[in-house]
Amino acid sequence: MIQRIIIVFPFLLGFVFCNNSGSWLNKNGYNPDADRNFIFLSNTSTNEERITSERVRGKFTIYCDGVRLSLSINWGEYANFSTANVYYYMSDYGLWEENWNMSNSGKISFASDPLLLLMQMTTTDSLAIGIRPKYLNEIRYYFNISGLSDIINSNQDIFGEYSQIINKVFHDSNKTSGTENQNNMLSDYITKEIDLRSLRVKLFDNDKFVFRPIWYESELEASHNTSADDSKIIYYNRWLKKKGTLFTHKDIRVTRMFVKAPKIIPYKDITDVEIKGNTVSGYRIHINNKYLTRFSRTDKERVEQIKKFIINRSTYSKTS
Repeated sequence: MIQRIIIVFPFLLGFVFCNNSGSWLNKNGYNPDADRNFIFLSNTSTNEERITSERVRGKFTIYCDGVRLSLSINWGEYANFSTANVYYYMSDYGLWEENWNMSNSGKISFASDPLLLLMQMTTTDSLAIGIRPKYLNEIRYYFNISGLSDIINSNQDIFGEYSQIINKVFHDSNKTSGTENQNNMLSDYITKEIDLRSLRVKLFDNDKFVFRPIWYESELEASHNTSADDSKIIYYNRWLKKKGTLFTHKDIRVTRMFVKAPKIIPYKDITDVEIKGNTVSGYRIHINNKYLTRFSRTDKERVEQIKKFIINRSTYSKTS
């Protein structure tokens, strides 16, 4: 749905204004069908790539209407099938690669985590992004993305409606110490999200772990004493989805058989994390020298990654 909106909007809707901010072409408009204002940003690569018979430039686009956010890149020609390996580099965060969905034409890739990528892009002036296509040489484009932070700041009514983190970073920082505070808040959010992505990569092939679980929502809220406002990160399903370990943004919640109330450990109260056990019996996590939970069908390397995640969350909670 988002893919069609991005392609159709520039042709079907009248724009309220159009101006340039750095290398960004900035177009604001109104969609009468959805009764919403939107912003559409586009940026052309500084280099060209020979994909088939001629050299072409890449085009990076951002679309937001307060409900939908999409970041995409048009490679200029067919690049891959329905899913493609895309990698990008930004100076503060190094190289990262992940699978992005492709348009039906195979020319456009859509960011799998658009909010995180958008926040990363506001902290730097340059982006290098590439794709490893099927049957062709890889395509790599470079973009001057300076000025994006100012555009978001000037359009908080649209971007901020999509995400509270944008309101928090751009609105609250303007009230206090401005750019310095904004950068600190962005760094905190991005560091946490990258930490989560690293864990997700390590656990992706273990079906016991479900990231950002939205299924079984009411049962999780009842069994783990959470509310609709609690941001759930990972759920380790130990017994028919009814018993297990739930990681939220604030704490760890463990339910066990024959125990009605979950055990809740806030990250801020964690001072020590230790792994015990083995592959046969499962690895146990001990927090503050007390047994908390066990992970079966999970090798030690993955449990070590969980330990690292818990330690990092504990550190973040004590500094924020």
